[in-house]
Order: sequence, then structure tokens, then C-alpha cells
Amino acid sequence: MNGAYAEGLTTSADGKELTVSFGQPTIKQVLHYRKMYDKKPFPDAEIYYYDNGTYKLISQGENHYGVYSIQGNVDEESFTVRFISLPSSDWGNKTAFHQLTFVRGDKENMFIQNAIVDTGEALAQQNGTYTQEKNTVTNPVSTTWKNK
Repeated sequence: MNGAYAEGLTTSADGKELTVSFGQPTIKQVLHYRKMYDKKPFPDAEIYYYDNGTYKLISQGENHYGVYSIQGNVDEESFTVRFISLPSSDWGNKTAFHQLTFVRGDKENMFIQNAIVDTGEALAQQNGTYTQEKNTVTNPVSTTWKNK
């Protein structure tokens, strides 16, 4: 599960839309924030990963898609994931960059998150705990926090 490849990449006839299909589901992470960004005080989030480098993130106040690249392997003690969210209302219809480093521990798993928004503002570092399991959602479009 490394890298990103969007099979069947197409654009609309007017050139204003881009279609990227989800790959095969790989892992799902449930994040529990201890330190949060004050403009998005949502303590829990879920990330659904797909083998072509696409993801979906949901929380009490977010619902967006993006692409990712992994440094390391999700089965290792530590690994880093770099995310670029696609433009959505979550980030003012612009992109955002997030880097999360995950560390598996004996008692609990921890993550550290750094983010930069499209304005260039670096957000204060966030952190928390996480769990990781198999992603069983083949099409996450209808997956929302309200449907949980």
C-alpha cells in the first residue's frame, strides 16, 4: 500500500471536472484527538484508505476526499502518511496538506499531526491515539458521520 495511482483518470467534456475512482479498500484508522485545532474541535475522525492513493475522512464536522502517500509500511512500528485534501467546504474550497506520523505502542497507538492550509498558515501541531483495522467499505461516498 504505497504510492498513488489513479486508474481511469478522466475529465468532463467542458474540462471542469475530474473523475478519480476509488481503488480497493485497504485500512481504516479511527483517530481520537487529545490536542485539537481550535477551529475544528472534533475529537474523533475516521480515515478510509484505498490502494490507489485515495482516501476519505469523516468526523463530526468534516467530510472530504483526497490523496495520500505513505512513507514506510502500515504494518511497521512507525510510518508517516502525507495527505492532500481535494478542495471542499472543509477547507474553504481549497486544498490542505496534512502529515501524520503514526507510532504503534505497547499500550496504545499514538499519532502526531502537522498541517498547512492553502493560505500558507501552519496549524498548531495536533496529536492523539488511533486504532487501525481492515477497511471493508468499497465505495465511501455515502459514508458520513451521521450514518454511523
